[in-house]
Amino acid sequence: MPSLAPAGAMLALLLGVIYLAMNASWSLSPADAQRTLVTLFLVVIILHLLQGALADSDPDVLRALLTALYAGMAIGGVVLCFDVLSHQWFHRQLIMLAPELRPEDPYVIVDGGKVVLPPYLLNRSIAALTFLFWPTMLTIALIRPRTTLSHGLIAALIPAVAAVAGSVHATSKIALLGSTLVFIVCVLWPVLARRAITWGWILMIVFVVPLASLAYKTELYRASWLPPSAQHRIVIWGHTSQLVAEAPILGAGINTARALNDRQGPVAPGSDFRLTTSLHSHNAYLQTWYETGAVGAALLMAVGLAVIAAIARAPELIQPYLFASFAACALLAGSSFSLWQSWFVASFGLAASFAMAGRWLADSNLNAAGRSPPFSSAA
Repeated sequence: MPSLAPAGAMLALLLGVIYLAMNASWSLSPADAQRTLVTLFLVVIILHLLQGALADSDPDVLRALLTALYAGMAIGGVVLCFDVLSHQWFHRQLIMLAPELRPEDPYVIVDGGKVVLPPYLLNRSIAALTFLFWPTMLTIALIRPRTTLSHGLIAALIPAVAAVAGSVHATSKIALLGSTLVFIVCVLWPVLARRAITWGWILMIVFVVPLASLAYKTELYRASWLPPSAQHRIVIWGHTSQLVAEAPILGAGINTARALNDRQGPVAPGSDFRLTTSLHSHNAYLQTWYETGAVGAALLMAVGLAVIAAIARAPELIQPYLFASFAACALLAGSSFSLWQSWFVASFGLAASFAMAGRWLADSNLNAAGRSPPFSSAA
């Protein structure tokens, strides 16, 4: 989640890495666990170093950094929008020219002069757009306040939004929509929004296991109005929630869920979905409970609460952007990928880094103006 140099969050992250170093010793996938530890350690160290470096940076350096973020999002949004609408035309042409670039995926079809790529191959890129959307919106508010140019800068992000909306990655759509609602509520009712986010974070971590179990036991996965991917995830979550009781305090060890994936196991009653933990847990909160136990869940809760408290100490007019970024990250963690994938962990760190840069630039604006920040939350 976006970390704004809070000492509490950094301490909780450090304690988390120390605990996971012990937890990895009983993982059923020790090699993957060690790689995860290295990634987490590097992300935490980089964030720790960045919070000091960004706080001491010249405002022009911060503006340049955030301008680069905006340029990357605008250009990347156009490219991904074209990819989504053209069914990955660029990739298909590259595969025809250089077959060795073909992804290692059983659903990629190359037959003569025709290449068919499954749309989910873009899901990671779509998630990356969602991770960075609100730090980019904050960039616009900080660099081009109250000008007609700011509206043009926002309009240039429309392809990025269209790419998310047109993709098959439902979690990114939910995260973008949910974070937009959080932004609106933060602008209109900031105190209410802060309390709702705080309690939402707590309740999600506390009740994720019983909720997953309840959804499975009531056979919600058989509901015809749910898309197949959602039905499948309810089965994965239900099976995983039943395993939490085997090691409720210390957990089964990081990356164990992936190691236990069984493609030949029994199926859930009334469905074709296998009862397995799957390659992707598709819920970071449930995966935390299963693999790291109550100790890991408590540390995750502490990190989130410390970040929320840090955002509440930021200048008021940038808080909606920061809370929206927090919400987007939290929602992306709720139903997509595996928590320990290196790119996924790094994406949280990247969102945090740009959020910190925006935070310190806002402080620079405050100090330079000697009054309220020279930008509008409506920018």
